[in-house]
Amino acid sequence: MIDMMLLPIYRSAVRQFDVRVRAVRDEQWSLSTPDDGWDVHRLVRHVIAGQALVPAVLAGEPTRGSFVHDAAALTGTQLVQEWAKASSTAVAALTAFDSWDRPISVAGTASPPEDYGWRLVNELTVHAWDLARAINAPDEFPNDLLAYTLEQAKKSSDSWSASGRYAPSIPVPGCTDDLTELLALTGRNRWWRRA
Repeated sequence: MIDMMLLPIYRSAVRQFDVRVRAVRDEQWSLSTPDDGWDVHRLVRHVIAGQALVPAVLAGEPTRGSFVHDAAALTGTQLVQEWAKASSTAVAALTAFDSWDRPISVAGTASPPEDYGWRLVNELTVHAWDLARAINAPDEFPNDLLAYTLEQAKKSSDSWSASGRYAPSIPVPGCTDDLTELLALTGRNRWWRRA
């Protein structure tokens, strides 16, 4: 049975990324991000590719070619359009999904669909923060989004770290805010600034 909070929290994470990607100005697409070696353009392409895979993953279909191969040539405006299309399709697919008890294949590994959904939430939230820091936009998030995302990230951090999806976690003091702790789990310094 699905955690009833997954879908509203997923939609919240999509909105958080959406607000930030729409705020990117033309001159900001080449700015560096907290992801080593990634600029804003590459970060947004990565997130679009992840969202574009959602319908195929949930349907048990092959996922190759779900996002255009020449995405590096897309302009910022085109990337925003691709994001809108990919995210709306992903939200619709996750909302309509009704086989929560059947494992799905994620990167060749059988996974509970709910785990996949929470991983999407985590990636959207963390990358929304990456994007906010890169373009100097507000990096605050709704408390419920952070609380649920952090709870799920703590449960899954060992498997995510083992997969190499994130940098090694950073130790934080015992009484820290949810955003700082979530970012630290994914190897990010809450106070990152572009050099």
